[in-house]
Amino acid sequence: MNSTTDSALFEQIRSGNSQAFTQLYERYRVRLRRYCARLLNDEQSAEDVVQNVFIKLHSERETIRSGQSIQSWIFTVARNEAFGELRKGKLDPIDEEIVWEGTLPDEELQNRERKEIIDAALQHLHAPFREVIVLREYERLSYEEIASIMDTTISSVKSRLFKARKALIEKLKPYL
Repeated sequence: MNSTTDSALFEQIRSGNSQAFTQLYERYRVRLRRYCARLLNDEQSAEDVVQNVFIKLHSERETIRSGQSIQSWIFTVARNEAFGELRKGKLDPIDEEIVWEGTLPDEELQNRERKEIIDAALQHLHAPFREVIVLREYERLSYEEIASIMDTTISSVKSRLFKARKALIEKLKPYL
């Protein structure tokens, strides 16, 4: 695995290094797609958002401040793009299929059912609460990174996370 930091890659991108751009894209594309798919409930729209994020990164590379967290910038732009799609109101929920390697069929079925139940509950959370769960639990971002992406305070992130978890636990008690 390449140990080049995001900042170093970004400086190389600014210098016109297309391989650095490809490395950064490969580093974040799966995580961004997963994050956006969970927010949008639509794989194709999530893929479109990811493409738009990297188009913006390339076109705005000269205006992004040096020293700014590239990860936070990327997730913030992805968030803004995803919420723009949600505001358009044109997305239909999809049924995401997950393949679990190395498990028995009954375990696979149990895992899939559990995931579907959790995903269904997650979809019913209001977007800001769903987003904070996705960023913290699925993307494993710190409170500081989430606050930066959501343009809010750390205490607000913690509060939303607490409320979202509490609501999910209440709704999921009968199933899990």
